Amino acid sequence: MTDGLPPVARQDLDEILRLTAPDTWEALRRQSVFITGGTGFVGKWLLEALLHADRSLGLGMGISVLTRSPDAFAVASPHLAQASAVELVRGDILDLPQPTRPYTSVIHAALPVTTLHDSLVGLETVAAAGTQGVCRFAAAAGARRLLHVSSGAVYPPPDGPTPLPEDQGWEEDLGSSNVYARAKRRSEAVVNEGGWPFETVIARCFAFSGPYLLPSSGVALAGFMERAIEGQPLVIQGTGKAVRTYQYAGDMARWLLTCLVHGTKGSSYNVGSDEPVTILELARTVGRLAGNAEVRVEGRAAEGLAGAFYIPDTQRAQSELGLRNSVGLEDGVQRMLQWRRSKVATSLTSHE
Repeated sequence: MTDGLPPVARQDLDEILRLTAPDTWEALRRQSVFITGGTGFVGKWLLEALLHADRSLGLGMGISVLTRSPDAFAVASPHLAQASAVELVRGDILDLPQPTRPYTSVIHAALPVTTLHDSLVGLETVAAAGTQGVCRFAAAAGARRLLHVSSGAVYPPPDGPTPLPEDQGWEEDLGSSNVYARAKRRSEAVVNEGGWPFETVIARCFAFSGPYLLPSSGVALAGFMERAIEGQPLVIQGTGKAVRTYQYAGDMARWLLTCLVHGTKGSSYNVGSDEPVTILELARTVGRLAGNAEVRVEGRAAEGLAGAFYIPDTQRAQSELGLRNSVGLEDGVQRMLQWRRSKVATSLTSHE
């Protein structure tokens, strides 16, 4: 019996390999990369992409993944945890071990485990301390580049459906900023103001679709998918009018790796889709693709931390890095649905 998750489709991995610029893969040849947050949604996709490229192109990479529980990761994703290029490092960003070897690059995709109900000052302080610890680790390891995976939540919610550009500033306001946004802002400040001996790039991630996105993430799409798989109505607790965009995870992985290798030092890049959809439209899309599941709007709850509109301006990534999205919303939902169904089938088979 196994509790493991099925791997992503070979189609997705081949697509990442094909659409990523060859000079990006060449820049990663024989590189040693240290990843925090490697067992989460973003981290797993980065591992999938790097390992597939390593095997296909003979890159000779070494990838170290920081995890609080190597055993749990080995059970959940054995094909990643047990790959020959992967080393699992037990620890936490608040208690990082000293590097035992040099690393050429560090990808910081972790945030201290907490909830949005914890104290504002507490999470903000802990997130900054964790990021500072990662930066010190990178410096001690001789890293040349650090990619900090941040969030579009750093931006103040816009008044209308205007895409958020990277130069959109913010003023700190303890009364209005949510705890997650403030933590991400403080972490970015540590990266930008630390005077570190390596080049830094910030990637501000928005919303995504794809395998490894589970209902426990709190993302509306994942919740809709779970209910659709279970044959239950898709329930919207808000008005359904909030607008989001959903970048497919394969595109996300390509964009992040390109930011790591080619991003201008000291710059920030939005990572996401510019294809807007309301939450109601999203639910209807999931319901239709899952077999005409019923959609209900049952309340006028708050629209969530990002407010009514959460749309990235991706022009900088497009113009500076040549990045485009290859998977549209409906195709991404369909691929995610297929993976979710394979997850259910895997679970049923393993428990027979």
